[in-house]
Amino acid sequence: MSVGITRLDGNAGAVIDIKAFLAGDLSEIKVPVLVNNLGWSYGTGVNAVNLVYADIITLTDGGNDTLNVFDGSLLDIFGRAMTMSAIKLLYVKNKSTDSGMTIGGGVLNDLDIWADTTDKSVITSGGIFLWSDPSAAGILTSVNCKLYLLNDGTGVAGDKLVDVIAMGLD
Repeated sequence: MSVGITRLDGNAGAVIDIKAFLAGDLSEIKVPVLVNNLGWSYGTGVNAVNLVYADIITLTDGGNDTLNVFDGSLLDIFGRAMTMSAIKLLYVKNKSTDSGMTIGGGVLNDLDIWADTTDKSVITSGGIFLWSDPSAAGILTSVNCKLYLLNDGTGVAGDKLVDVIAMGLD
C-alpha cells in the first residue's frame, strides 16, 4: 500500500529582483528590474516534470566527464536508475574558485540544447549556466542524451566541484 501522493512543487529558473538608484538634484530615481522564475509541477504538461536529477560532479583539474541522462547510468533524486526521455531544465554551477569550465561540445550525442554538437558554453569560476524549456514536450534525449563537462585546467591543481540539476520527463 502506498502512502502519500507523488508530486512536485516549486520554482526553478532565473530570478532577477534588483532596484537601481540614480542620484538626482531633488530626489533619487529608483527603477526596479524584476524577472520571476517558473513554477513547476509534477506531470507531463507545460511547466511540468516527472523526473529530477541533482548531483555534485567532481572533475580533476583539466579533467572531463560525460553524463548520459537516458541510459540508466545516472540516479534520480530518489536513487532510482534514470532514463530521461526529454529534458526541460538544466542548471550547472561551477563551484571552483580558481578555474573555468565548458559544457557541451563533446560532439557525439550531446544534448540538443545547443545549435550544433560542437557548440559549448563557457562557465567562469563561480559562474552558472541555466537553460529551460517549459513546453509540454521538452527536448528529446533518446539519441542526443549526453552532457559533456570539461574543466579548463587553469586553476590550482586539485579536484573541482560542479553542481548539476536536470529536470525532465521519464
